[in-house]
Amino acid sequence: MRFSALTDLGLVRKNNEDSLFARDCAVGRLNNLFIVADGMGGHVGGEYASAFVVSKIPELLEKIDQPTGIPEQLLYVTDRTNKALYQLSRNDKRLQGMGSTLVMTCIEGDCAHIINVGDSRLYLFDGELHQLTHDHSLVDEMVAKGKLTKDDPFYAANKNVITRAMGISAKVEPDYFRVPLQAGCRLLLCSDGLSGMVDDEAMTAVLAGIADTQQAAEKLMLSAKENGGKDNITVILIDLEEEDLTANLF
Repeated sequence: MRFSALTDLGLVRKNNEDSLFARDCAVGRLNNLFIVADGMGGHVGGEYASAFVVSKIPELLEKIDQPTGIPEQLLYVTDRTNKALYQLSRNDKRLQGMGSTLVMTCIEGDCAHIINVGDSRLYLFDGELHQLTHDHSLVDEMVAKGKLTKDDPFYAANKNVITRAMGISAKVEPDYFRVPLQAGCRLLLCSDGLSGMVDDEAMTAVLAGIADTQQAAEKLMLSAKENGGKDNITVILIDLEEEDLTANLF
């Protein structure tokens, strides 16, 4: 397994409200863990929320000592982290209204276990680009219901209005996906500072044309900046080979 994890301020924002966690070795009972979180709630709250999410989840995973499935572990720590973040926002006036997106994955055997809350994304590239997560945003939910099209001006004006986030309420409803993997595929986790600035065609060109993981991740980030860099940009790119899909089985 080869991976590169990058985060950047972008060209407009004065502070970075994105956070990441990337480890290709054990995190508790899991063999690896990759997380991207994009905070919201102002200068203090946004930075705090995303940093809290990417630190609390691994901390909770390390404390799980009973045998349990990967989906159960990921859903459990998501729920516990959400509750803790929500309580903090209620107890500290400086942090009221804070929240964070969450996209994370654990690769076990020949599949990826994925959790998603908000509009940070996970893509699979296997020669073609596939968005595996669904954006929890006002306009994307309207598109899914046939009430809006992506070329409508309302879509562009409201694409950052998300409908689910960590820490906004005592309960959170994450999406869980289990996705089969093949040798040679790439997984891309990112905040909307990348997905909102670089279209699928340009992403595909980078992932197809640059084999080196670090160079590809850097090119994706550069592309976001060349297109305006209006938000913080976070990228985790993971390359998987045959031995990665068999060596990490229990």
